[in-house]
Amino acid sequence: MFQTIERFSFDVRGRAFSKALNWSDSTVVGPRAYFVTMTKPATLSLEAVQLDDEGVYRCRVDFKNSPTKNFQVNLTIIVPPYQLLIYDSSGVEMDNTAGPFQVGVEFNLSCEVRGGKPTPVVSWFVNEKEVDSKKEIGKNLVVSNLSVPQLRREHRNTKYTCRAWSTNLIPPLEKTILLDVYLKPLSVKILSKPTVLETEKDYSITCETTGSHPRARITWLEGNAVYHNGKVIDGGNASVVLSTLRFSPVPDNHAKILKCRGENPKLPDAYLEDFFQLNVVCEYTLSFSKIPSLDIMNSVRYFSLAVPPKVQLHLGSTLNAEKIKEGDDVYFECKVRANPEHHKITWRHNDAVLTQNYSAGIIMSTQSLVLQKIGRDNAGNYTCLASNDRVAPVCKAKEVSIIGASLEESVKVRCEVDADPNEVEFVWEFNNSGENFEVAPAKFDGNNGTMSELVYTPVSERDYGALTCWGRNVIGKQEAPCIYQIIPAVKPNPLNNCTIKASLNQSSEILEVECVPGYDGGLRQEFRLEAYEVLTGNLRVNASSVSADMPIFRIAVADLLPATHFYLVTYAVNAKGRSEVSLLEDIMLRDSEKHTDTGVSMVPLILLLIGCLMAFGITVLSVMLMMYRRRGTTSPVHIEPYMKQPIITPPDSRNNSMLDVTHGDHTYFVEYTLKQVTDYALNNQPDIIQSPQDQEKIKREPQLFLPVRPDTLFAPYDIHKQGLQSNRCSLNPFSTKSWEPISFKADRNLMKEIIIANSIPGPESCV
Repeated sequence: MFQTIERFSFDVRGRAFSKALNWSDSTVVGPRAYFVTMTKPATLSLEAVQLDDEGVYRCRVDFKNSPTKNFQVNLTIIVPPYQLLIYDSSGVEMDNTAGPFQVGVEFNLSCEVRGGKPTPVVSWFVNEKEVDSKKEIGKNLVVSNLSVPQLRREHRNTKYTCRAWSTNLIPPLEKTILLDVYLKPLSVKILSKPTVLETEKDYSITCETTGSHPRARITWLEGNAVYHNGKVIDGGNASVVLSTLRFSPVPDNHAKILKCRGENPKLPDAYLEDFFQLNVVCEYTLSFSKIPSLDIMNSVRYFSLAVPPKVQLHLGSTLNAEKIKEGDDVYFECKVRANPEHHKITWRHNDAVLTQNYSAGIIMSTQSLVLQKIGRDNAGNYTCLASNDRVAPVCKAKEVSIIGASLEESVKVRCEVDADPNEVEFVWEFNNSGENFEVAPAKFDGNNGTMSELVYTPVSERDYGALTCWGRNVIGKQEAPCIYQIIPAVKPNPLNNCTIKASLNQSSEILEVECVPGYDGGLRQEFRLEAYEVLTGNLRVNASSVSADMPIFRIAVADLLPATHFYLVTYAVNAKGRSEVSLLEDIMLRDSEKHTDTGVSMVPLILLLIGCLMAFGITVLSVMLMMYRRRGTTSPVHIEPYMKQPIITPPDSRNNSMLDVTHGDHTYFVEYTLKQVTDYALNNQPDIIQSPQDQEKIKREPQLFLPVRPDTLFAPYDIHKQGLQSNRCSLNPFSTKSWEPISFKADRNLMKEIIIANSIPGPESCV
């Protein structure tokens, strides 16, 4: 049984309700308790409750005429924690910030919570996200430990919150710590690195560093020593720090390494550097001492070189100018400081160039001039001149570049120049027959030293014309521009005047097919040859030209054997497609060893052919003589002009040609027919705008004509054929069924075979 202690009473016996007697135990609740009768039900109110107020409260009501009633209420008192402290691993209390710490170290925090009933719940939150922690619970004390094994850059400014609560009825007790971490720089970069620095000019070089905390410190160094020349201006913000060095380089700076060092002042060993080598070019003055007896006066001379060397001229260090007299030896020293290095030193006497002359006592070494046994003729002003190679931009391409493009097609036009120095600014211009304008810099890339690239898209016919590219460096502007002709791009034209001959530079077993290229369509073209069997249609040879500029193909006879009938296809290909084909057709191969039944010799056939020719010639002469006699002197026959005309068929109109090649111990006669195609090579090229230099060149140079087949190779056979065409001599068409190959053996044991065109008639008889 729990002991019941009366705490409070409300008594209205024998008095009005409004005059009830209130009593409370002054040692327990005292004036903190009062009875409220205005509410239904009536309540006992306790103000400023204390832990001792906790317990079971029984309300007993005594009635005058009714039984007593009892009511029980269990009062539980919740006590929130009253103190929360955060310590680091060293036991130092953290207030609002922890650290600063270095990246990579272990990080520990302890949260101590005192008081609280029931025992409070203590948790760690990282950026408002709850994380696991280890807890230790003691009497009226709860400790929660948080550990981060290795700090990283991203831990900086992280919020660590320790939160303790015993009930949801009131807000929890909490404390937040902001983590501070030292960060070394992430990057250091010199934003502009000039390749050439001229003396007596001011330059501003900016260095940027990022990622440091606290703010990085930037130091400029020459080599490993702090660079004190010039002025340093700092800028930027907490995360990006800028430092600008303004200075005027001096010759002594040449070839030195200029460094920009970015470092965290709290982490002096953790720094980053960027650097470049100073390339200093300089102007010069020229002076030397006075020699009274020789009337050699001080001389200072400036030359109009864009970036000249720096030169100092002195009398020899071992000589005394006051004691020089006639007959003495005198020497001068010319000290040169130049970048690029000087490549030539010239000496002048009274503006006249001196040359080495041992007999006259004039001796020149690398940077010295020696005058032996001087006299009055040697008196005057002496000048030392040094020169180095510095040039304005010059176009790498020696000729006008032709670029083919279709409408709405984008092409990249690359302009490359040679220049020293190689910091070049570019200007592009376009012109055609009706307009000329400059291309906006935003349209091309000109930040690549000696190269600029323009993406050009013709959208109408007026956009075809000439693009010119000019470069400029500190030396000057490009004298002659790079020229690019933009022309409509089409398929190439077919090959023309194809001939077959035995290769002169290769084995006699090689056939060489040579053609004349047509118009390339404004694009780079390639040349192809294909050989097919007529009967099967099988591809026997697929060859590309051995030359990039001329269609020259080489075919091994072995690759054609044992085909009996084939034809060749030649064509050109560019990015727009392939041209029409040119055919070398009706080529046949027969082995004479398989057709020797008739035993016919070539000798009788040749004799018969010669006889036919002689008979034909005699007949023609007889007819002409008879016509001359009939007409008399009043109607002379003009034979001479006719006789002066060659009988040879012009190469352009020849359909058939023949040559012989060997393969092993066999000889082949090759005869073919060229299927002519329209000659587009000269007539279909588009008009392009020519530069003045090209127009002048065309005036000076003779006109170029397409080459033809050499008559020396085909003339004998063509003359013979011309004679046969005048008098057919009973020539029968060639037939594969009736034709019998002719073979013979001469002094050597060599069997000859014949490759002959199917469409060419062969002589069988002459009457």
